[in-house]
Amino acid sequence: MVRSPKQFALDEAVKVLDRIPILGAVKDEIARLRSLLYDRRTPRFAVLGLPESGRSSLLQALIERGSGGELRAEHDAWVQIAHESAKVDWLELDINDDNAKSHWRSAVEQKVPDVVLVTIEPADIERAEEILVQSDALLRDLPSGAERPRIFPLLTQSDLIGTGERDAEALRRTLTQTLRRSKINADPPRAVSSLTGQGLEGLSEAIVLALPEEARVEAARSLTRASEARVRIANEIVRACTSISMTVGITPIPFSDMAVLGPVQLMMVSAIAYLSGRQWNRRTAAEWFASLGVAGTIAFGMRYTAQAVLKFIPVAGNLVSAGFAGGGTSAMGRSAIKYFLRTDD
Repeated sequence: MVRSPKQFALDEAVKVLDRIPILGAVKDEIARLRSLLYDRRTPRFAVLGLPESGRSSLLQALIERGSGGELRAEHDAWVQIAHESAKVDWLELDINDDNAKSHWRSAVEQKVPDVVLVTIEPADIERAEEILVQSDALLRDLPSGAERPRIFPLLTQSDLIGTGERDAEALRRTLTQTLRRSKINADPPRAVSSLTGQGLEGLSEAIVLALPEEARVEAARSLTRASEARVRIANEIVRACTSISMTVGITPIPFSDMAVLGPVQLMMVSAIAYLSGRQWNRRTAAEWFASLGVAGTIAFGMRYTAQAVLKFIPVAGNLVSAGFAGGGTSAMGRSAIKYFLRTDD
């Protein structure tokens, strides 16, 4: 399997860090980065409901980048959707199909969904309990040992309800009461509109939080409206890389920083660029360095030099070097977040 630049950088950094005696202090951070970046995979969404309940339009609204073109997934089997920078595994199933159970069993033998979206359009609100119960029955038929995915009941096409949001909210409350009556373990129902985007931002953020760690980067990159999730994950990456950098900085090995910090910082910045939907290449790197300006680029270079010199000063030099390493990595990460994710935080 060909390794991506982020995977290569993490592998090289871990090889060097494995030789450092105090690696235990950052073991959790390295494991977290491995889950988020090295082991990352596409998120798996199973979408259950009646025909014409807005599943394909929901898919389009969740990942659309504005380039046009209709997105449709085949029914009854997993399909990997690749649209611009978005990648998701998508399974659509008609629960009233006589073969729904066999299609479901065949699909989950290949891949177990991370989340399940149950789509209920306004015209079918009277059948909501039936739809929810049938969906829950399918979820009981997962492979042995598989973790039950989170269920998100969705009142779709809410823009078609009556005269506005008050009517949509009334139907959402009705759906909430139906969910309680059926005693199904699921998230609170959400009213969403693929046409106006109503409710899709909150849904996107909730989906990312519900996913296993290894699927969060691709999900945050793919779900257009999950802007808070992208910034949150980017900050997690920066914190982990800063902790690793400080650990390396405190080790009494002159010039070890350059061997480790370079790959770690490269991985950090390229991961943030990837989260934004960009690929990390020479052009992207050049644009980001240009955004730093001459003063910023020189400052990063001076940090490396200062850290190496300070390693020759026993104890105190190591502590100051750790501060330089951590501070420099943190500053670099904040700069990348501001540039790639367009935030002033």
